[in-house]
Amino acid sequence: MSHSRSWRRALAAATALSMTAVLAACGGSSSSGGGSSSSGGGSGEGQTLNVLSWETYHDKAWLDEFTKETGIKVNVVNVGSPDEMFAKVKSNPDQWDIALATAGWFSNYVKEGLIVPIDESKVKADIKLGFDWKAATSVDGKNYGVLYNWGDQPLAWLSDSGYTGEPNDWSVLWDPKYKGKVSVFDDPTSVLPMIALAAGIKDPYHLDDAQFQQMSDKLMALRPQIKRLTSGFNDQTDQFATGEASIGYLNNIASVGAVAKKGKELKVSNTVTQGVPAWSDNYAITKAGAAKGDAAYTFINYTETLPWQARFVSASGNNGTLTYEQATSADATKAGLTKDQLDATLIPATQQGDSFWKAMLFFQTVDDLDKRVALWNEFKLGIGS
Repeated sequence: MSHSRSWRRALAAATALSMTAVLAACGGSSSSGGGSSSSGGGSGEGQTLNVLSWETYHDKAWLDEFTKETGIKVNVVNVGSPDEMFAKVKSNPDQWDIALATAGWFSNYVKEGLIVPIDESKVKADIKLGFDWKAATSVDGKNYGVLYNWGDQPLAWLSDSGYTGEPNDWSVLWDPKYKGKVSVFDDPTSVLPMIALAAGIKDPYHLDDAQFQQMSDKLMALRPQIKRLTSGFNDQTDQFATGEASIGYLNNIASVGAVAKKGKELKVSNTVTQGVPAWSDNYAITKAGAAKGDAAYTFINYTETLPWQARFVSASGNNGTLTYEQATSADATKAGLTKDQLDATLIPATQQGDSFWKAMLFFQTVDDLDKRVALWNEFKLGIGS
């Protein structure tokens, strides 16, 4: 999701030049779960796909390769928040073919009739991660998404923030000594679960009226701590890198590496006492995209191949859809993924198995999303005042 281009352009460009050769060297058979890298046999040739995505997800050089191989052109527009993405699709449903929708938003897309169920027979990737990602993309028993990336949203702080030890409680964000120095991103679906956890609520996704009021009071109490909300991966990364913020709720673990490249050390805690919310971004096909034959599936399958995913992880610091075994394979190494780059992600931690995945509180569809968005908009009015 959340989700920097400038710090990785050189690496991305260098890797892009060799990607076609990598695909060939891998024998064209390395999907994240074993599918073909051609993934659709050029189906949809001559079509143009308009995609709503996130920073770091789809580099232009990679897209140019895809177009060269398949004849399908791809235009990507990056957004700064899930509600911005939803608003763009809702206001111009015929303009967009694919949206990288965040967990927790699928019911809204379906309710508005904006996306279509996934034809599983056309999806070549066999994603083998240890959590039920389809639980977030399914509505009324039908699956509407294909996982592209996942991560958690940990507590983060600069090593020179003055904090000693490792904070393990969300309440530190309300500490008056960090007034105006707390970083939080503009996304109610991602932030409000953390607020609920900080208020002592065990299940942040299903609240009764009293619990909703608890969350609301806790949220409003955070206003003095925040100078401004950030929008997108680059913005929050820069907020930490410049020292504008010293502690906060981190949108994406990839910011750790990006901040390091700017000369600062950003530390994180994935073991906060109350729990750590986790997210997933998933391909969703609109009605307009479905009308373009198999072009959308050709694109999705291509970007789920092991070489593409390894390059994505290498260049961005995200987790993608790779297992640890896939990420340490010879094919991943050929695609440019190094041990140091891998170690900066959450992929190695997945080797812990169930104990790791159970600690992740993955976003769930909520019944009160409209109410949460309204609360968030009210909260935003008091930021910086």
